[in-house]
Amino acid sequence: MRRILLSCALLAVLALPAAAAARASAAGKPGFLVVRRAAGDGGVNGRPVAIVVVQGFVLGRVSREAQVDIYQLPSAAGQGAPDVKGADVSHRRIRWHGRHQHQHVFTGTRYSGSNFRFRAIGGYYRVVVRGSGVYLFAGGRGHVTLRGSSVYRHKDGTYSVNAGAPRSLPERPVKRKIGRG
Repeated sequence: MRRILLSCALLAVLALPAAAAARASAAGKPGFLVVRRAAGDGGVNGRPVAIVVVQGFVLGRVSREAQVDIYQLPSAAGQGAPDVKGADVSHRRIRWHGRHQHQHVFTGTRYSGSNFRFRAIGGYYRVVVRGSGVYLFAGGRGHVTLRGSSVYRHKDGTYSVNAGAPRSLPERPVKRKIGRG
């Protein structure tokens, strides 16, 4: 009887990683986004340089003046909370209504300043970044909308999605999928 129970327990332990791998492949492969030295037109009051919506994580650093809006969206697995560190950063609560009137209203936090770092890990996030001197690294599944400067077209930073070759930020908004599946 002990051998049967031990055998069943061993099979269950061996089956767990296989089940987790099958679940991950069914949900699609996670991807990555890298943005370096991003700058947009209009500074912190201009159009967003990046709008990242991802189930996973977003890490960022601001070396110049920027504004970062972080919304933690509802998800079954999302338990993380955004974290921001820097000497010259202020914050205030904000609201986002989504694209359509019938969608829910989400609350978030707007961080403004220069020379600060931020992270949102372990959940489903919408991160909107305006300004210049922006570095982003995101991973998981979702999408990003990118837009660089129309004035300084090849000096507005670079981006790479899903291990692609680095490219200059686009003059007009471009939407890219993060991850596959």
